[in-house]
Amino acid sequence: MRDDAGLALERSDIPMTLVSRRENWSARHATAIAIAIITASFLFAALIFISQSASADRARGWVEHTYTVRRHISLLQNLYQGAQAAQPGYLLTGDPGFLQSYRDALRDSKNASPSDTRTPMRRSIRQELALLRRMTADNPSQRANLDELEVRSQALLDHLAAGVEKRTTGRAATIEDELKQGAALMARVGEQLAIMTAEEQHLLKQRQEIDAANLDHNKWLTGGISLASYLGMVLAVWFYQRSRGLSLAQERLYTQELERREEELKVQQEELKASNEEIEASNEELEEKTCALEEQNERIQAQADDLEAAKRLVEQKVREVEQSSKYKSEFLANMSHELRTPLNSLLILSRSLAANETGNLTEEQAEEARVIHSGGLELLNLINDILDLSKVEAGKIHVMAADMPVDALVARLRESFEPVSRDKGVAFQIERDPLLPANLHTDAQRVEQILKNLLSNAFKFTARGAVTLALRRVSEDETLQRAELDPAHTVALAVTDTGIGIEEGKLKDIFEAFQQEDGSIDRHYGGTGLGLTIARKFAQVLGGEIHVRSVKGEGSTFTLYLPAGQGERLAAPVAPAAALPDPPNDVLPAPRPFVEDDRQAIIPGERILLVIEDDRAFAMTLMKTARARGYKVLVADNGMTGLMLAADHPVTAILLDLRLPDMNGLRVLDQLKHGLNTRHIPVHVISAIDEGDVPATPRGAALGYLAKPVSEEDLDRAFVRIETVLETEIKRVLLIEDDRATQTAIRSLLAHKRIEIVVCETGTAALQQMASGDFGCVILDLSLPDMTGFEWLQAAEDLEGHRPPVIVHTARDLTEEENRSLVKYTESVIIKGASSPERLLDEVTLFLHSVESSLSHQQRALIRMHHDPDEALKDRTILLVDDDMRNTFALSKALKKHGLTLVIADNGQMALDSLRENPRIELVIMDVMMPVMDGYQAIREIRRNREWANLPIVALTARAMPGEAESCIEAGANDYMTKPVDIDRLLTLLRIWLFRQEQAA
Repeated sequence: MRDDAGLALERSDIPMTLVSRRENWSARHATAIAIAIITASFLFAALIFISQSASADRARGWVEHTYTVRRHISLLQNLYQGAQAAQPGYLLTGDPGFLQSYRDALRDSKNASPSDTRTPMRRSIRQELALLRRMTADNPSQRANLDELEVRSQALLDHLAAGVEKRTTGRAATIEDELKQGAALMARVGEQLAIMTAEEQHLLKQRQEIDAANLDHNKWLTGGISLASYLGMVLAVWFYQRSRGLSLAQERLYTQELERREEELKVQQEELKASNEEIEASNEELEEKTCALEEQNERIQAQADDLEAAKRLVEQKVREVEQSSKYKSEFLANMSHELRTPLNSLLILSRSLAANETGNLTEEQAEEARVIHSGGLELLNLINDILDLSKVEAGKIHVMAADMPVDALVARLRESFEPVSRDKGVAFQIERDPLLPANLHTDAQRVEQILKNLLSNAFKFTARGAVTLALRRVSEDETLQRAELDPAHTVALAVTDTGIGIEEGKLKDIFEAFQQEDGSIDRHYGGTGLGLTIARKFAQVLGGEIHVRSVKGEGSTFTLYLPAGQGERLAAPVAPAAALPDPPNDVLPAPRPFVEDDRQAIIPGERILLVIEDDRAFAMTLMKTARARGYKVLVADNGMTGLMLAADHPVTAILLDLRLPDMNGLRVLDQLKHGLNTRHIPVHVISAIDEGDVPATPRGAALGYLAKPVSEEDLDRAFVRIETVLETEIKRVLLIEDDRATQTAIRSLLAHKRIEIVVCETGTAALQQMASGDFGCVILDLSLPDMTGFEWLQAAEDLEGHRPPVIVHTARDLTEEENRSLVKYTESVIIKGASSPERLLDEVTLFLHSVESSLSHQQRALIRMHHDPDEALKDRTILLVDDDMRNTFALSKALKKHGLTLVIADNGQMALDSLRENPRIELVIMDVMMPVMDGYQAIREIRRNREWANLPIVALTARAMPGEAESCIEAGANDYMTKPVDIDRLLTLLRIWLFRQEQAA
């Protein structure tokens, strides 16, 4: 091996070697470099000579071009002179022979080329003019001269032609006058030709000077290039000689370097020989180890083959289990369909009979219908329990964990079971540990379902005494079974009753599916035995467990233990929670909230703000601001969701964006103000559209308008305005009317303990009231003693502060111009007549944001007559597609009551045929499971047709299985409902989608 000194020597020689290589390269290519320098010199000279030659050629070409133009000007002058000279002889003698030169000047030559300017040939005056125009196209001055020449030429030719015609027809005037006029015209033509000739002479002189200057320049340039070429050759010879000298010196250095390297190579060869001997010894050792590794690999391979066989067996078993689970899921889905389909028609028809809308049933018959409907609901709950059990066993239950306020949970349970407590005469008590966390981070829906099941059982098996719900922390003496449950972070929700109790030996059996404490045929209590099974499995999914203690004949205690999760907070003692209504039984799949809002934490009596805004960041800002002012907040990112939330929750106020992804915000506003349950809600618009660019809001329904971007002060003012409306106990109305009878009628119409009516008989008095008081709205008659209503509106516009909405109430028939003038101030113009009281009451309650339920019975009746909720459904045609005649009968009967026209189809193919035959169809209700063509295929076929691309489709299915909603939406449906159908919910969906169809049209 080489020593360190040899390595250092080799590294030190590297820079010198690189330098030598660079110098050697210049020496090797010296000849080529010299030839390149000489060649470049000659090429440069050649390029300069070619450039100068081309420049000289261009200069001579322009000189020759000038001569050519002058020649054609001369030819053109000869043609004019020949044409003019022929006239006197013909005029004096009448001999046509004198006109030969005239005709030659006018007759075009067929052989004359328009682009050949050098070949002599005969051309007409017109051809010569065209040729001159082409040749002088680059000279603006000559083009102007040609324009003038053509004018004079035309005058001369017209005169000559007129003279010839007159002589031919014998109408010739005095020959002397004709000749004088012709001579004058010819002189004008000659003058113009002389101007053009002078212009070309001037150009010729300039171009000859340029040509001479080019010749002088070429002489100097030729001398300079020759000198430069000579210097280049001298430089090439010098570089060649220098490079040769360097090359010889470098060769000597290379020779010395090679000798030194040769010595080093000899040393390295000896070192390499010694190294090879060491490697051979190592190879022998490696061969022995390789043999041992091969034997070990054979043993490992055998083990791997065994593992692969076991893996294949496990995979086969897994596939069998998955196949079995798939068959079970399909069976449950099909059974769900077969059970829910007849149940759908049973519930719809029994509910319709129980309502007894036609009044032809006795009270006993209506009660029987209610019993049938109640039995159907119990059957539906049984089906849902079986499906829940199958989902848990298949591992298809998804936990939607979020902060769950304990107060809201308690309020919902109190409201659900207090009626049961009163009916059975059993006390219902709720005990809450003051140190219990304010929130539990868990799935609120599952927790509530478990507790409802436990409470239902407690009330069912308790005839007297009390049922107690206790919410507390886990005590130190309690033993938890799950290792992951930490007692310090676990809460206990215990349901204790004083009922019949459970025998000790059956405490485990009651948690098995379809098992009950009393399973005999003469048992006193009904039930399926699924409730506790589902409750225990739900508890396990939530990371908790259920314990039971019971004494036969004394009662039982079921305790649900749950981890408090990240929502745990040590809290001070809290006041008892108020009652909260049960959430609506929404048949649609619960959508994931756009942002984490307060929809699970709402308690009755709280102020609720609905934010309809598709910008997540801005929605979060509005929610934060509203919470700081004491509101619970609901957030929707589109108009459809916003309308559904407003219908399902007791919303206090709404912040609305106008640019929404699914519909215009003005349509949402109009829908809100048309709904009897939502028209009173104050709506404040916050949008990026300038207020001036927004068309008038429907019926002046917006409380205020803010243009984005908004400041914190703007938001504060908007909330103050909303709160002023909400907190004003007495709403003031300014009535401007001089007729006492009308005053009395309006007072009677609007009579309400929370409405104060201030009457002014003159416009002046009304303006004084406007300046000194705050009014919710103004009722204005256009005919006043001291001014017109138009003058009053203009004067009110000039007042400082917020002007309330104005309702014009007049007996006058307004002209178009008056209507246009009023639109600037108000959209509510009511002409006194038969229907004016209903409209006036409707407008006033709208502007005062009066809740319909707070009005008198007579006022509610008037508003309901004016606002028919079925108006959007009347005479609208929808297609109902279902293969079950019981369902089509029940649904069609229920929908026809609301004014809808139905087209029935039994399967998907018939649905497509019906759509082709009936273009009036505006919406489709599509069942999923049908023969011939199922609902999925039918929906996809509808979406492939451009004419039906925007046709709303609501999918119905009795297959209440996971992924069903996603499959319907993916196929092209707009909405999804499960059977049994909630008719009220279906009607709400139909109103919304038909309204959107009407607005889009």
